[in-house]
Formats: sequence, C-alpha cells, structure tokens
Amino acid sequence: MRKFRAPVKIVLFLSSYVPLFFIMALKFGKIPPLLIAGYKIPLIDLPYIDFRLYISYLSIGILVLCVLFTALLYRMVTVHSSRATTQEPVDKYQKRSELLSTYLLVYVFVFAGLNFTTLLDLGIFLVFFVILGVLQINSEILHVNPMLGIRGYQVYEVTSDEQVILVISKSSLEEKMILPETKTADNPRKKIEVVSLGRTTYLAP
Repeated sequence: MRKFRAPVKIVLFLSSYVPLFFIMALKFGKIPPLLIAGYKIPLIDLPYIDFRLYISYLSIGILVLCVLFTALLYRMVTVHSSRATTQEPVDKYQKRSELLSTYLLVYVFVFAGLNFTTLLDLGIFLVFFVILGVLQINSEILHVNPMLGIRGYQVYEVTSDEQVILVISKSSLEEKMILPETKTADNPRKKIEVVSLGRTTYLAP
C-alpha cells in the first residue's frame, strides 16, 4: 500500500489553511516596505467611498506561498491518484462533505481577529498553529481541505466489516465501485481502489 510521506502530509496541512494565509496577506498590506502605497481605486457610481490599495512585499510573499501550496497540493493529488494499487471492501457509504464547509470557519474568524503586527498576537498564532499542525497530522485529519473542495472533491465515509474509513473522491463513489465477478463467500462485496493518506483516510483516483 502506497502511503503519503511526512513532507506530503505537511503540504496537505498547510494547503488547507490557504484561506487563512490570504487573510494574513491582506492584514500585512500596510507593513513597510510597501510595493503599492495608497493607490486610489476609482469606484463607478460610488463617489463617497474612498478605497485605497496597500500592498507590501511581505503580503506579496505570503500570496506567493498560497499559490505554491495550492499548486503542490493539486500536483500531489494528481501524481498519487495514478499510483493507487489497494482495494478496500465497501458495505455501505455516505457523503461527509459537510466537513469541508465547517472545518476552517472557527479558526479563520479567530485568527482574523488577531493583530498580526504585534509580537504577542503573532506569537499566539504561531504557537496555536504549530500545535494544530501536530495534532492534525498525527490524527490524520488531512482529508478536510477547502482547496480540494474547490476542485470538486467529496468526502465519503465508507463502512465494511473490517473498519470505517474516509475516502476522498472527485466524482461519485458509485462510479468507481469494482463489482465482484462472482458473489461467493470469498468475493461477496463491491470494492474501491484507493491510495492511502494514512491509517483510515484514502484517496480514490
């Protein structure tokens, strides 16, 4: 069974927080040195709104990292999808995509309220984020990733006699079922071909 290595799991974790990093980039927009300082954006039919754009080199760097982590994520999923060799039995399954929409909301709004320009708030964020990363990787919570949800990936809970696993699939799981040639005692159930993300989380190519 091919499993994702530690560096891949780290990228999966970091890419799940790209929306948070984007918020941080906006917050760091006024920290010098500035690339764009107070450029006035003309708004049609809104004469009483004065919107000025501030972009710092730090915010540009964070945005570049967002693009990098997103590109690495999609590249890894594409590469590993072509290497699946393990078949898991399926008795029943249900969609669990609601995890994608609820996972980041609490953390994003908490971090959005921090002032990242002060050492105290920045330290709070770094300590919490490192602890969160260790817990998430060790607990194999790598399937709940909004950047995968944007690409149309769904999360399914698959149950068999042996275990309950989570499977990430871009299309319907029903379309990927492998039917048994004969329903005998040795081959009674449908199966699905997957690549392992961990002990209980899999990716369906």
